[in-house]
Amino acid sequence: MRVVSAPVVVPMVSGGAPWLTDGAVALDDDDTVRAVGPRAELVRRFGDAPEERAHGVLMPGLVNAHTHLELSAMAGEVPGGAGLVAWAGACMHAGEEHTHEERRDAATRAAAACVRLGTAAVGDVGNSLASLPGIAAAGLRGTIFHELLGSRDARTGDALADAARERAAASKRHPWPVGLGYVLAPHAPYSADPRLLRRIFAAAARAGLPTSIHVAEDEDELALLRNGSGRWPAVLEAMGVDVPMRVPRQEPVAYLAGLGAFAAPAPPLLVHMVHASAEDRRIAREAGAPVVLCPRSNLHIGGRLPDVPALLADGLALAIGTDSLASTPDLSLFAEVAALSAAFPAVPALRWIEAATSGGARALRLEACGALTPGRRPGLIDVGVDVTAPLESLVRTPHPSIRWMARP
Repeated sequence: MRVVSAPVVVPMVSGGAPWLTDGAVALDDDDTVRAVGPRAELVRRFGDAPEERAHGVLMPGLVNAHTHLELSAMAGEVPGGAGLVAWAGACMHAGEEHTHEERRDAATRAAAACVRLGTAAVGDVGNSLASLPGIAAAGLRGTIFHELLGSRDARTGDALADAARERAAASKRHPWPVGLGYVLAPHAPYSADPRLLRRIFAAAARAGLPTSIHVAEDEDELALLRNGSGRWPAVLEAMGVDVPMRVPRQEPVAYLAGLGAFAAPAPPLLVHMVHASAEDRRIAREAGAPVVLCPRSNLHIGGRLPDVPALLADGLALAIGTDSLASTPDLSLFAEVAALSAAFPAVPALRWIEAATSGGARALRLEACGALTPGRRPGLIDVGVDVTAPLESLVRTPHPSIRWMARP
């Protein structure tokens, strides 16, 4: 057992003080949290335990609720600014230039970078399982969202059966990591027909885990779903897709609801929601579905952020993700928080810190992560920021120094 103390401790415990001055965390030998409180109290209570001193803000490891580690080989190669359709086309072209080994190795480096940047857990989305070895080597917890597109269904005859074969093969090569969940995931409302989307949502419900879907990300997505207009129809027709099957004439979240997305006990993570309407927000709130914000990716691809004040006013739970290195310069959640804080200065700093820790843990159903609660093992990071204004400094410092005091 040991006691880790610091000038400031930010526990992220619901109903507790936002931070403790001259606080400490008592850890069992396996780094499970035993107690959190004033340093003097814990040193007295656990008098035989050695003390380690952190120099900045002590807080739980971060939870990156939306990554695409398999796209890491394309870092800096995909221009943005022209919307999602143009970015997706450039991304597909760039991806063709890299071998499977290059993608796997880049994902491994990216997973290690996540840890250096203070991340304890990820919600990683991939068409393949190329990120699995890197996530395992880095010791990250979280969930792998095995993303299925309509093109896989057309190519193999059964996307779900093909994904099961892929997972079985991956598990033979690399034992599945403890603390890492697996669930099938749709990419977006427009990238599979409604039959496949229903099957994926039903499979996620059987798994008992939340799935994840990109939704209301771009105006062309809304145009396609509403009336078959925008830039997606031409792209889909070129791929041999029956476009009318992808035109429900509904708003995106209402369309997902009709497909059974919110019928499961664990609602899906709704990623981006840049163009979410009041009706989208209402349905999501009533379903208890969290929204995952990826601000720097949104700015890179389309130059626009979600209406965060409206999301908060409507009572939606928030988490934060970095998205991929194909659309953001690094995998720092602190940089995402800094972008959000700068764009929405009226939002209290604690809301952003919560979204990057306990909010992400709740979205991914990671009971051990996100807060310094006795019995949990969330990891413990020492963040080098101004301890005289801890919360404000945490949300305004995109790349602070980080030292792990305990791994999850």
